[in-house]
Amino acid sequence: MDPTTSQPIFAGEFRHALDAKNRVTIPARWRGGEVDEFFAVPNPENGCLMVMPIAVAHEVAARAKSDPRFSAQDVQRFIRQFYSRAQHLTTDKQGRIILPEEHCRQLGLKGEVILVGSHSRFEGWSPEAWQKIREEDAPTFHHMLGVLGI
Repeated sequence: MDPTTSQPIFAGEFRHALDAKNRVTIPARWRGGEVDEFFAVPNPENGCLMVMPIAVAHEVAARAKSDPRFSAQDVQRFIRQFYSRAQHLTTDKQGRIILPEEHCRQLGLKGEVILVGSHSRFEGWSPEAWQKIREEDAPTFHHMLGVLGI
């Protein structure tokens, strides 16, 4: 957990099998308690399923509403689309979530899924899509490491 926000920081990469019911185990360090709740939103442009804690999903709407670059009408359209595409997920006692069938079909998630930490959320990728995006992102990652002095 991030001590400044009490939200977990999602870090790491985990390869998990999807069972016949599209259940996948969330890494223990990404879980906060006995039952955790998330919103899952597909990002077809990137090819991943974004999974975020409820508080982070609320922050998305708040950030959109407070950003002066967007008109009230644009904000309402965005919020409508964002939440209409979102699915509420709850972990079971074994720390598994069920990935929505429609999202799995849309993103090609079957058999195996790569769970990737992305700070305030995590993402679900097919192994093929993850390998491709990893390779595409590598030059930017290495450039920014150098620029930031890390």
